[in-house]
Parts: sequence; C-alpha cells; structure tokens
Amino acid sequence: MASGVFTGAKSAFGAVRDVQGDQAERPLVLCGEKDVLDPVRTVLAEGAVAGNQALQIYALRRLQKDDSKQLAKAGAVVYGGRLQNSLDDATRTDLEVVGAAKRPKLGLLESLDMPSPAATEASRIRGIEPDDLIPFRRGQLPIERALREIADRTEASGPFLAASLPAFRPYVTDRLIESAARRNARLALMIFIPGADMPVLTATQMRLVLRIAACYGEEISQQRAIELLGVLGAGFGFRQLARSMLDFIPVAGWVLQSGIAYAGTRAVGTAAVQYFERGAIADVSNVRAFAEGARVELQQLVDRVRSEGVDGLRERFREMR
Repeated sequence: MASGVFTGAKSAFGAVRDVQGDQAERPLVLCGEKDVLDPVRTVLAEGAVAGNQALQIYALRRLQKDDSKQLAKAGAVVYGGRLQNSLDDATRTDLEVVGAAKRPKLGLLESLDMPSPAATEASRIRGIEPDDLIPFRRGQLPIERALREIADRTEASGPFLAASLPAFRPYVTDRLIESAARRNARLALMIFIPGADMPVLTATQMRLVLRIAACYGEEISQQRAIELLGVLGAGFGFRQLARSMLDFIPVAGWVLQSGIAYAGTRAVGTAAVQYFERGAIADVSNVRAFAEGARVELQQLVDRVRSEGVDGLRERFREMR
C-alpha cells in the first residue's frame, strides 16, 4: 500500500512538471475582414474580463509583409476574408502573410458561391494547407465548427486561453479530453502485458486532469495534484474490466481493452470538467461518483458482450466510442 501511495505521489509530481513545462500564454489573434470575424469574436469575448489580452484583434485591414512578425507571437491566428470568383491579389497577399507567420492558423473565407475555386487556389499558398481553411457561403459561417477548429490549433496555449475566455473553455476541454482518450486507446493496443499499461494510462489521465484544472484558472502545484489523485481512483476500475475480458475473448479482448481505455479516460476528463464547473475545491466525492457511474455502464457493456459473444463485439465497441 505504501509503495502504491509513493508511486502515485511520484507520478503526480511528474505530471505537474510535464503540465507546467508545456504550457504557454500566447494570445488568440484575429485579423482580416471585420464583418467575417465578428461572429467568432462575439462568441469568444462572451464572459471575458474587459481588457483581457488572451483575445487580440489585430490588423482589421489588408495585411502587410511585416505583420507576419506580430502574428508570429500568437498562440493561433484566425483570418477572415472574402473570396471572389478567383483569388484576388489582396487576399492572396493576406494569406501569404498569415502563412509566413508559421503559427497554427485558421482561415474563414466567405464566398458568394460554393464550392469556391478561389478557396482551392488559397489552399495552394505557401504556408497554407487545405485543412487550414473553412470556406463558407455568405451568411452561413459554421460557428461551432470554427470554434472546434480554433481549439484544435491552440496547442500549449489552450489552457491559458480557456481560463481567460469562458465561452471558449468547453471547446478546449473537449479537445484535451479527446486527445488524451485517443492516446490511451493507442497505448492500450500497444501494451499486451496485463497490468503493465496501468501506470502509463493513469499518467495520461493525471496530466489531463491537471490541464483541465488550468483551463479553469486553478493553480498547478504538487499539492493540488495529490488532491486530485482521487479523481483518478475510479479509472483503475476501467482497466480491471478490460483485463477481465482477455480470458473471455482471447483474440479480440485487446480491442475491447483499448475501447475501455478510451471510454475510461473520457469519463475521467468529463468528471473533472464537472468538478471544476461546480467550483468544488476539496471534496472529490461527486467526481468519483460520476466516474463510478460510467464504470458501471461499461460493466453492463461487458456483460452484454459476454452474452452476445464475439459477433456482438464490434457493434458494442462502436457504441462505447
């Protein structure tokens, strides 16, 4: 028992170092056409403290070559532009400047008609990839998609931006949870020795909880990490379920093991979000209850797979994801 506590504390300290070391405080910078950017800016600014430097409006005009130096300081750049039938020189220059900044970027390109040949041209500009652009018909900006895409590009600045921009926080925490869950699912596929994956998967969950804490402006410290170890306690139950399947489904059990690692990590992350949303400081009982409820649902899934046999595994695995 003492060894387990020591190992947990040591892992917590390591997680704190990792999270503290990979965080940045770079702003989210919006530039380009004001009317195109306004819907995104309005949502991002909702609930933010006046004078907040996390969201910066820069150069609501045509960009100049030297603007790339300022944009290079951003955590991510969001550009708004309008497209004609073909890519006009001014918009091309704007995108060249954005590409030259070499920062994560998203271009919101409004067009009269879709699909837009001009958007295809834009994706060929140096420093711009097709996935960096969201072309859309005038007046039909897919705001939810845009916010998710922005969150995907915030990288190390994500927790800082989430803490400063409450309306943006759910998009960042969703990205963190999904990324950690996918990582644990891959790790569970790669590690075949029963129990050997537990410390690795729990370390990912620990870092996830600390990053979510940072999204709510919580101090990331060793004391806080130890306190939050309770959040992860129910996570071990997910691994026990996975190992119990190996004897029943010796060939396909590792697939379900990966699915349980994915679902268990998502449950821990979702529980942590609820914990911080409620403003709890010391009592983690509500979080553990949430995670335990998710574990019970997974146990029911395992029972169904046992009764349905291997043929029902694939469909149930899709349900779990």
